[in-house]
Amino acid sequence: MISTYPCSFFAKILAAAAVFFSATAYCQTGITNTSGQPVRLVITSEAIIFDGQPLSFENPLKDWLYVFGDNYIQGYHGSVAGFYADRFIYPELGIDLEVQRNNKAPKSDWVNGQVGTVQDPMNRYLVDVRITLTPNTKTEILSVEEKYKSHPYNTMFADYAISFYGAVVDDSVKKENVIRYGEGVAMDRHFNSVNASESATHNATISFYDFWGRKPEVPVMLEIYPSSKLKNENEVKYFGQIVSR
Repeated sequence: MISTYPCSFFAKILAAAAVFFSATAYCQTGITNTSGQPVRLVITSEAIIFDGQPLSFENPLKDWLYVFGDNYIQGYHGSVAGFYADRFIYPELGIDLEVQRNNKAPKSDWVNGQVGTVQDPMNRYLVDVRITLTPNTKTEILSVEEKYKSHPYNTMFADYAISFYGAVVDDSVKKENVIRYGEGVAMDRHFNSVNASESATHNATISFYDFWGRKPEVPVMLEIYPSSKLKNENEVKYFGQIVSR
């Protein structure tokens, strides 16, 4: 009699393999925490990292420029909407950096070159980092004049993915994925945004297109900003007093 054990054994192996690959295929068609784009920016409650280099709201603007490079646009008051002397914008990265204003004395200029002067933005501290996530929506949202619609500031977006507290975010991520995979994030249904739990140094929020009451529901902007405590400390460090209230 010829033994059928080897045949039945291999049949079981093939059956198990078929189940495995079919399950894998099913998982791939379900909700995943992946993106076809490379992850360049990582945000956690402890750190902000871009291309492997750490960033911190405890450091002035010049330290951020060291990481992002010199290929930025600086605007001036009265020019294109969104461009002011306190904005440093990277069209190729979709990133907009804003340094702290002196709201108590907007035209203050203590001593040129010393901490406190409005003319010395490189040593000022950041109050907001905006990353535009989705192309072709910003101009409509901001109701930009026709002559400015093709300006880099209005057409730029991040062509890479972002790790947002563990959730991989790109230009098509759904809120459900951010909530499912993000650690310590919560949905703000009033503003249709996803907020990260506050850390000692920074907060972060993803705004979606229907934040403005419009469809489709796609991510438009990710903002990172210092905690209230750190923001006040930075203002005192630079301007000698709290100037934002």
